Amino acid sequence: MPVKKKIKSKKVRDKTNSKDLAKREYTEEEKARLANYRERANKKPIKFKSLGSNSGESKIAMKGINDPLWEVKMFEALGTPESELQSHLLDQVIQTFRGTVSTDGADNDKVALACNYALSTLVGIQPQDELEAMLAVQMIGVHNMAMNCMSKATRTERVDFMATYMNGATKFLRLFAIQMETLKKYRSGGQQKIVVEHVNVGKGGQAIVGVVNQGEGIGASDKK
Repeated sequence: MPVKKKIKSKKVRDKTNSKDLAKREYTEEEKARLANYRERANKKPIKFKSLGSNSGESKIAMKGINDPLWEVKMFEALGTPESELQSHLLDQVIQTFRGTVSTDGADNDKVALACNYALSTLVGIQPQDELEAMLAVQMIGVHNMAMNCMSKATRTERVDFMATYMNGATKFLRLFAIQMETLKKYRSGGQQKIVVEHVNVGKGGQAIVGVVNQGEGIGASDKK
């Protein structure tokens, strides 16, 4: 009988492993993207954990209480150094997450998750004071309500119910857009700037090219 030779298969090198990625040369655009990612990733928000009991009131505890920057992180997420207001704002936003609180009491596992979701979002919004913090909390609540309505619309087979849920979602999404614009105006002090980049002027015409500030009133610059 002929002897069968065992053929050893060569292992194909994975060209996507971490060592290869570390050796590769990045373009300037990729370096900027990596730097932006690392900067955002380093701003890790405070995390909470469930204490296990789901009876009555919510019971959660902060992870990493020995972190010397935990007070700073809470301040950066909630726009206020006042711990009581921080707790109040967190309590308000947590209740807008589905399943955290019901007639049977609080589900501490879901409460801890909702708190972590909220803090991660708030770190991204970066409220600069108490007014911005209140608006940021409202924005998270409105977003949650909109998504809840859309989720219900996908689970119903009744067209009239679907229309009702989507009507509610549309109103919440419009409100969210208004909140975004309100936050933008508040941060900019109510001023709008229009930069004119290209101007075509006909014969005998005049043009002013530059930054135009709106909100000062027409003819304000003509007064001497």
